[in-house]
Amino acid sequence: MKRREEVPSLDSIFADLDHPNPNINQKACLDMKHFWPKESIARLINNLDHDNVELRRKSVKALACFETDVLREVIHLFISTKDNLLRISYLKVLVLIASKCSLTNFTEDVQKLLKSALVDESTEIVLMSISFLRQIGNESIPYLKKLCRDKNVLRAKSAVSALIEIPDSSLQQFLITIAQDSSLDDLIRDAAIQAMETNILD
Repeated sequence: MKRREEVPSLDSIFADLDHPNPNINQKACLDMKHFWPKESIARLINNLDHDNVELRRKSVKALACFETDVLREVIHLFISTKDNLLRISYLKVLVLIASKCSLTNFTEDVQKLLKSALVDESTEIVLMSISFLRQIGNESIPYLKKLCRDKNVLRAKSAVSALIEIPDSSLQQFLITIAQDSSLDDLIRDAAIQAMETNILD
């Protein structure tokens, strides 16, 4: 007779998530998905503005383990709040999801996210937004090219850096154009020059 699978309690799973051993944390994430997905997602989302930084960090990683199952909900939450801490946490989740999964089936959702994120002047949001685009890869090239001319110098420089990491030889000519554009801030032009000098795109 097949032994009945023992279902761990939700509290015990979250106690394991709080454990200092990362292997136990990983097992907790698997148990969340297997036994208590809906309840776990709700609880993890509630942790994203917790005062405990370590709990926030672990909750971000755990939520990202649900991958595209939580993508739309997290994007909606990001768009719906003005709380900077929450927006940063949501973006961190989305960056991790983008690093694991193709988002080609979520084009409209991603566009909604970027429409909100790319006008946010918070330093953390600027950097996380570019990180998200970098994880998407070649599909993000049109966005990144446009952002290289952004009035926010940090956003523009970060976009140049993100382009460097995308394997597309056609970007070399684009960077030459940026480097030679006298209307742009010197810091942006210098970033493009440095990118070309590294020969990463060759």
